[in-house]
Amino acid sequence: MAHQHKIRNKFCPYVLIFFSLLFSLPAIAGDFHLDTTVLGQVRDNDELEKEVPVNGYLGLGVNQPSWHLSGESNMRFFRDFDQKVNDYDLYQTVLHFKPLEYFQLDLGRQFINQGFTASVIDGIMLQLMQSKQIDVTLYSGIPRSVEIGDFNRNDGLLSGLTVAMKKVHNTTAHFHFAWRKNDITQSDLKKNDELYVGVDVSHQFPVTTTPMIYGLFEYDVAAKVINTGTAGIDIYPISQLALNAEFNYFNINRDTNRPTIFSLFTQGNLMQGRFAATWTIVPEYLDFICSYSYQNEKVIEGDRQQGHLIDAAFQVSVEQVGFHIEPGYYYQKSFGGHLNGVRALIHEQFTDKFYADLGVDFAKYVKITNNNDNAFSTIIWSGYEVVKGLTLSGGFEYNTNTFFNRDIRGSFKVAYVFDHGI
Repeated sequence: MAHQHKIRNKFCPYVLIFFSLLFSLPAIAGDFHLDTTVLGQVRDNDELEKEVPVNGYLGLGVNQPSWHLSGESNMRFFRDFDQKVNDYDLYQTVLHFKPLEYFQLDLGRQFINQGFTASVIDGIMLQLMQSKQIDVTLYSGIPRSVEIGDFNRNDGLLSGLTVAMKKVHNTTAHFHFAWRKNDITQSDLKKNDELYVGVDVSHQFPVTTTPMIYGLFEYDVAAKVINTGTAGIDIYPISQLALNAEFNYFNINRDTNRPTIFSLFTQGNLMQGRFAATWTIVPEYLDFICSYSYQNEKVIEGDRQQGHLIDAAFQVSVEQVGFHIEPGYYYQKSFGGHLNGVRALIHEQFTDKFYADLGVDFAKYVKITNNNDNAFSTIIWSGYEVVKGLTLSGGFEYNTNTFFNRDIRGSFKVAYVFDHGI
């Protein structure tokens, strides 16, 4: 716990820089955005102790065109008033400098999603828009983890390069390269370093039914293993029907010093096939959505297990009265057990400012651990916009399953959004 707080707090200088810039901008015309949400709950924990956890989320954004500067910051504050527990997460505080149309420099804690996995880094990213068809992105920084339970203790270094080709003959492609050292003091390439190359491509056919094909390939050069392989197609045979078919392959380096959830629960690759369809039965009123997924994974040496997932639902909407209902059915089966479930989601927008939601979910499951039972959950939620940008909401939640006979929670939410020219 102490280590995690150290990681969060060592970024405070960037927060000060951001706020210094923020409060200096009113002298010159620009735009300022603020959004904040306070989400709280009253509940009993597993030891029948009362908990009153409150999460506060704060987002700030500023744009100063005459200085070619913009920036945003997002953070979370946590307090359990009854248990006297505090926590703080800084998700991002980043400044964007764009003096030219084809040049942008980002500095600070920021999200990196340039192929491979999404990461948060304290570092720098440079974007060069060479032309309308080609973009180049370079980045480097120290990866950060904000979760309390994260089991990776060394932050290492992450650097990468992405070259993007945009809509050339109806084709979009991204070529990625990334290098991550788990510990900058070690030099064992296979155990300490991750060296990735990858490409993702999509192509839209210029025909009436407008099918699109897409693919993704990621390879770990250090481990000599294919991390991800994806191939899929979207088809629209008629205007009211959309179909998707996709195949996925996943694997990882199992000799690395950095543990992952995938490596803890499997000893080999995972293959997955998926088919999905959306059928508009009555335009603007009734849709039917369904999907089926099949997966085959190597759990232990010499033992491959199969899994199935089915999900189907009707979506009924009457926009004239702000009503939406979605009854559905789902089925899951894996080596750990299987379940059948039904659910229903209801939304009513009484006025532009007043809404209510109701969610009900019931499942019957069987597990290899013999913890067989029924699970039931219902959530009622309602909100009202008191003044422009300020919405107050409240809800009630009731759950039962094999671990607790009755779980009752009361929740509240205060959300405020403010946009202003400065």
